[in-house]
Amino acid sequence: MTRDASVPGSALVESKPWIDAGAAAPYLFLDHLRGETRIAGTPSALVGHRMRVPGDLRPRGLWGEWGWDGDRLTARVDPLGYFTLFVYQKGGQVGVSPSIFQLLAAGADAEVDPVAMAVFHRVGFFVGGDTPFKHIKVLPPDGRLDWQAGQGRISGGPAAPKTLDVSREQAVEGFIELPRAAIRRFLQDWDGPIALPLSGGRDSRHILLEMAHQGRLPETCVTFHHGGKVLNAEVQAARAVAERVGVRHSILGHPRYRMRDALRALVMTQLCADEHAQMMPMHDFLSGSDYAAVDGIGGDILTNPDDWAAGFMERARRGDYEGIARGMAEGHGGVISREGHRGGAGTWLSPDLEDAAIARIAEEVRAYDAAPDPYQAFWFYHRTRREISFVSTAVMGGAAMVFCPYLDPDFVEFGLSLPWSVTCDQKLHDDAIFRAYPAFKDIPFAAGFRNRPLPRFRAHRLTNTLDSLRIAALAGQGGAMAGMQAALARTPLKRAPSDILRMHRDMVSGMDAAEARRLMALEARLRQAAPKGKEVVSEIHGG
Repeated sequence: MTRDASVPGSALVESKPWIDAGAAAPYLFLDHLRGETRIAGTPSALVGHRMRVPGDLRPRGLWGEWGWDGDRLTARVDPLGYFTLFVYQKGGQVGVSPSIFQLLAAGADAEVDPVAMAVFHRVGFFVGGDTPFKHIKVLPPDGRLDWQAGQGRISGGPAAPKTLDVSREQAVEGFIELPRAAIRRFLQDWDGPIALPLSGGRDSRHILLEMAHQGRLPETCVTFHHGGKVLNAEVQAARAVAERVGVRHSILGHPRYRMRDALRALVMTQLCADEHAQMMPMHDFLSGSDYAAVDGIGGDILTNPDDWAAGFMERARRGDYEGIARGMAEGHGGVISREGHRGGAGTWLSPDLEDAAIARIAEEVRAYDAAPDPYQAFWFYHRTRREISFVSTAVMGGAAMVFCPYLDPDFVEFGLSLPWSVTCDQKLHDDAIFRAYPAFKDIPFAAGFRNRPLPRFRAHRLTNTLDSLRIAALAGQGGAMAGMQAALARTPLKRAPSDILRMHRDMVSGMDAAEARRLMALEARLRQAAPKGKEVVSEIHGG
């Protein structure tokens, strides 16, 4: 059911936590044949977290919704399109759901989109509205589906930003005042407990310090890693800030079963992301809780902290979109490849589609040529929207509420309109944080701490290896022996990316309605077996 809560303040919060990646996720499937429409699923639904501010027509938050009145189907998503709502269209059939598996289980054609998959192999995410399947797409930003009598149309797309005439001084002030206003509205409107995932970086630190500035701390800050009580640099930085602020800080550090988390993440992200397995402890901690989770998504890309941005800009000014696409593929390949191999997953999984994949990426990059910062706009509406957004909508989606201050429409419009000259030194967010909260300027970010050596965990490594073989067999198509051979086979990629991409390939290529149902059931079994309630290995309590 939708949770409607009018609380003191200026907004109405509507929340439908999505705590199940499969069988319990809502869907609607319509089949129009010979003038009649057969229906399966839920005629209307709101999924995600939405907040409305009286007097402002822009609904905030990440959400999707649809409604069928017996004659016409409409569906839409938030203005940024950060909630992933899948739409299936083929012939007289249409389906809509936040779960791609539900659509497939209901009878959607599982024909693979080979070019979309080739893009995924090269950059690790899908672009535009692409998915692994030819007839299933994602609604665009501010997207809308209108379907009637077997005919459908999808409309929408990102707003085109215009370059602001703004000084560096004004940009710094904007990066202080706009998040401040968004956080103030949320704190006025949410009277329940708050959990803040806290990293060693800038985005979550800014949120915590602003909450402290406004006099309301989260009930807990949460940081995950996989080293038990041995704190890596990321956790050390987070703990240092939490201690100084005086807030409770929980560390989720139990060793995990890597392969089962990878499989759960692939299903949870609907086969549309190659990341997030490492975040399953956070997912298990928040799912079904009373917490509002506050996520810093979007803050990094809107302040241009990427070392490759200058090269992108230089190529964009020359119109070298293909060069930009190849640079992205090379960068991703360099991260996931074994030493001596720079080709990434593309040369392994889709070698004959190199040119088609590069052309598809270049096509999407070209669309942002007129933006003040094409690199920033492309990254925001593609990798951040199509991959990182699953942190907010899936990893944290089972919390009672998810709030993303950097996705407030005022802040997004401001950030995407900043000229390159204002953001190119990659220090804009640093300057905003140091100016707004000078008492914390001496605490380094994660780069200023040293990773401590991890214990060997020899017993856990053995059990993890055995568990990986078992999960590989469960996820594969050929039984235990095939799963073992797949898990042990050598590839040009590092082990973790190789495992994830191999599972992804097998799931996609072997997909049909029965397989979709099998994977949903398998994910449910693994979710039930997760160590929920036992995640915290280290905690400090603020005073």
